[in-house]
Amino acid sequence: MSEADVVVGFDVGNSWIKGAVRRGREWEPLLSVPTTPLDGVGARLRESLRGADPVLGRSVLCVVSSVCPPVNGALVESWKSAGGRAPVQFFGPDLPIPLPTIVREPSSVGADRLLCALGARELAGPPCIVVGVGTAITVDLVDREGRFAGGAIAPGLRLAVRVLHEGTACLPLVSPGLPKRVAGLDTVEAIRSGVYRFCRGGVHTLIELLSREEGAAEVPVVVTGGDAELLLPLRVDAPVRHVPDLIFVGMTAALSQQP
Repeated sequence: MSEADVVVGFDVGNSWIKGAVRRGREWEPLLSVPTTPLDGVGARLRESLRGADPVLGRSVLCVVSSVCPPVNGALVESWKSAGGRAPVQFFGPDLPIPLPTIVREPSSVGADRLLCALGARELAGPPCIVVGVGTAITVDLVDREGRFAGGAIAPGLRLAVRVLHEGTACLPLVSPGLPKRVAGLDTVEAIRSGVYRFCRGGVHTLIELLSREEGAAEVPVVVTGGDAELLLPLRVDAPVRHVPDLIFVGMTAALSQQP
């Protein structure tokens, strides 16, 4: 595709659906819609797309990374009803992600993880470590050969506090964030401290261990995801880069290598 083409990209996550438009080389935000409740997601998408008619009519490509299949049909219908002319193409089923892997079942890896790994490889070069902080926290490795080499998945901060609340009789639902004290003086402080430090400490440990597995002292780290700022700055012995739109960087790289 040429640099002048217009691309509309959607990142369908478990918590948010984010859209962006690429004109030339730059991505511009288009929409941000809550994924849940699923019953009303189509209406929310149609409302958000209503003001984007000129873009929809001109776009030559509409591409989607989705880890929430129940949303896919509603997204396609909302795109069409809002005037979108281009066919909706999903990374994975319709568009290959040109990133070699060494995992056992490449088809089971979320398109978001692969696209973010591809984007991180474009920005930082191999080897690199990709930290995604959203509904889940993912810490993935791109090895020195430039291959997706797997990683680790854990609950994100908001999911962790919600599970504590829903899985117990008395623990309250709290908002995650930087705790004022390590030893919380009440239940809310204790939950906030525990979740924050478990998540932050786990990310630090995984970065250290993945670097050691790769046999490198300092593997560059690229951080992304809607809750990334809750864990930043990371204090690790490696360069750390925060790239909020990393998945769209990966989409650009993937599209540039399509046959």
